[in-house]
Amino acid sequence: MFTARVSPGTRPALVAVACLTGLAGLGITGVADAHVGQGSLTWRTCAKTAKDWPVENDTRTECSTLTVPLDYANPQGRKVKIAVSRIRATDPGRRRGVLVISPGGPGVSNIDAPATYAAGKLGTLAVDHDLIGFDPRGVGYSDKIKCDWADPSPAASAGGKGTGRKPPPTASPKAKAKAEFAETAAYNRRCAAKDPAFVRQLTTTNIARDLDSIRAALGESKIGFYGVSYGTAVGVNYRSLFDDRVSAMWVDSVMPPVIDLTAMDATTDALQERRFEAFVPWLARHDTEYHFGTTDAMVRKTLFTLRDRLSRKPRAVGDGTVLDGDWVSGLLGVEPRDWISSARDLATVREGGVPLSARPAPQPAKVFGFDDNPLGLNLIQYQAIFCNEGVGGRDFERVWAATQARKATFPATGGYFERSRWCAGWPWPARPWKPVKGTSPLQLSGHIDESVTPYAWATDTWKAVGGTLLTVQDNEHASLRRLPCAAKVIDFFRTGRTATGTCPGMR
Repeated sequence: MFTARVSPGTRPALVAVACLTGLAGLGITGVADAHVGQGSLTWRTCAKTAKDWPVENDTRTECSTLTVPLDYANPQGRKVKIAVSRIRATDPGRRRGVLVISPGGPGVSNIDAPATYAAGKLGTLAVDHDLIGFDPRGVGYSDKIKCDWADPSPAASAGGKGTGRKPPPTASPKAKAKAEFAETAAYNRRCAAKDPAFVRQLTTTNIARDLDSIRAALGESKIGFYGVSYGTAVGVNYRSLFDDRVSAMWVDSVMPPVIDLTAMDATTDALQERRFEAFVPWLARHDTEYHFGTTDAMVRKTLFTLRDRLSRKPRAVGDGTVLDGDWVSGLLGVEPRDWISSARDLATVREGGVPLSARPAPQPAKVFGFDDNPLGLNLIQYQAIFCNEGVGGRDFERVWAATQARKATFPATGGYFERSRWCAGWPWPARPWKPVKGTSPLQLSGHIDESVTPYAWATDTWKAVGGTLLTVQDNEHASLRRLPCAAKVIDFFRTGRTATGTCPGMR
């Protein structure tokens, strides 16, 4: 799950296309006839048929499309296509079934997951399992719409869509927040209006139903499932709906049991504040280097004075970064491995300089989500997944009040993360998903100090749906597949043995 704080002006650029596009529309040749009828799959080598297939030198992964209902409450109505991938078990005589891999999102492609995982520590599972991946509805090679954050069309400009007017740097924090909220609302309304019926059906619950359609098309009575980050929400929803169709499920870096955007922000703020409380004495011990003070009290005063000064008089630097109070808050709750760079940047700005983090430097392009993929972030799918089923974020005054309450509770870092404004202007009320306990084998793993999907979410989901919880002793998001403890995952899918207690992580 991608959760970094993103200001409206830095939203990723996406091509503004109102039409739905599937595998053929993205350049996959010879696959348009891959489905004889609804519920069937015909496989072809992905690298030979899919435009810009993201896995270099991949000759093993096969691709197909599956036709599913747009709205499962109206199965005879409009249909959409879901892109599916497969790597067949290398030892058919030992084959145990299929293992679906859902590595994250929302908003990003997952179809290369079988090839990515087959090349890592979990690759041995490809000996006796068919590895299955898929692009959820709304992203990648599956049917989707595209919608830029900034609409370049003359009609949009003439019609005043989007705010188009930034508040001055001297505007009050509330005025700035209200302008950002309005800009998000304009984007949400404009993009949802491109195809309301489609956007309304972009839900985790429907993705879980699509997964069951994939199971049926594969001819399997049950599936194994390995989910990471947002993929854990897909898995938990699938198990809640189709418990008797799960052979075994492992979810790592777990999403909360329900989407409450305000509560999610509060959990992240609490974690960041705990990191700040450890950062302060470290700065005091390193006063000869960074000069924030020799005691905890002196460090706090210096940092909060700097934040207050930049809140009153923000500074804009060459790459578009605005050095304001929020910029300071963003550096106060960082992980210990980032303390040196954070302290250096804060000290540089205190003396009137430009922080290294704000200076342009050549570097590889970054994408969102768990795995790199060349198709980028589909922002409207991302918004829809949280807003169609997530509560919060519709009313500015409530969002503002909740943010101020978090700032009072967490004085150093409160209010920096603002998931709660993602659903500004969303045209439909939330229909929250309903996690329930099941009896199929379920293993959860949470990372004790990570901030992308905080450990508290794993414990909350564990309480809501059952299973067994393993605690990974690190602050890394979704690191389990790269750890020696990946052996526990392999053992779980082969023997059903669950794991409790702790597991050494990455530090």
